[in-house]
Amino acid sequence: MYVGISPVRISLAGGGTDMPEYYEKYGGSVVSSSISLFTYLMIKSRNDNAFQAFSTDFKIHHYKTNFEKLKAKSGTEIVVSVIKHLDFKKGTDFIIGSDVQPGSGLGASSSLTVNLVNVISKLQKKHFSQKTIAEKAFFVERNILSHPIGKQDDYIASFGGLNYIKFTKNNTTVTPIHLKKSKSEELQNNLLLFFIGTTRKSSSVLSKQLTKTKNLNPTTIDSLHKVNDLSKELFEVLKKSDLTQVGRILNDGWSEKKKFTSQVSNPKIDKIYENAIKKGASGGKLTGAGAGGHMLFYCEKEKQNAVKNEMKRLGLKHIDFNFYKNGPKILNLYDFI
Repeated sequence: MYVGISPVRISLAGGGTDMPEYYEKYGGSVVSSSISLFTYLMIKSRNDNAFQAFSTDFKIHHYKTNFEKLKAKSGTEIVVSVIKHLDFKKGTDFIIGSDVQPGSGLGASSSLTVNLVNVISKLQKKHFSQKTIAEKAFFVERNILSHPIGKQDDYIASFGGLNYIKFTKNNTTVTPIHLKKSKSEELQNNLLLFFIGTTRKSSSVLSKQLTKTKNLNPTTIDSLHKVNDLSKELFEVLKKSDLTQVGRILNDGWSEKKKFTSQVSNPKIDKIYENAIKKGASGGKLTGAGAGGHMLFYCEKEKQNAVKNEMKRLGLKHIDFNFYKNGPKILNLYDFI
């Protein structure tokens, strides 16, 4: 029996420019980091050629079915789609779960897809590179499942670490951002993550953004250009270990992100953000497409208690995390018996 783990992520800058509708024309970039929250995949070989899957997040049981009859359904569609795409025909039971709620803006769906591609390819004795794993995962989500997502989530889950990622029509490059230990800890400790308490389907928000990008909506395109520039700026200041600009860059990015579509924010989210700034945060953003999920704030240590108390008063839950330097891993449970 094997267990696969794969990290979720926080996106610091550039989100939205990682969608093909934008980067194939203009080139995009993001600064993102994997964190110590994970998707989990437990797999056990069967003695027949049937497949069975259970999602602990959605409480969905996909009863055993032969490869030829496998069809994607809500809750286990990623499992089925990866099995089909990789032509994996060995009977297997799958149990999937996550540390975070689906639709909460931390890239859990992409993390799970990367997890599945990594584990199944290893069982097939294929040796995929990190880039190949990311590309195959993105293909499953974008081309098979038709999720209107960007590419950063699959790359962050596959590569792990704090990275600057550039997207063009013909290539994606991942540049690790190496901070001294003291600066890395300072950056990590100054980032506060809160769960708003509501989730959303990112596709509903991203579909609107995709359409506006395709149609060259001037407001959306201009804002995407600006968040692209902010991603490049954040990369440059982090290379210099300068954390004094992080809050301001997050704040500027959030101001532009809200212009992507009217669905990105709402009065509740606006109030949360405004109150956090009043209590001492210097910047922040929603971590995903928008409309719900998690909010991330940059706040220096001496002001954090005030921000935490205010967020608690508003009904948000503080989420502890650490930066995580690795991509997906596979554990053999028999090694621990």
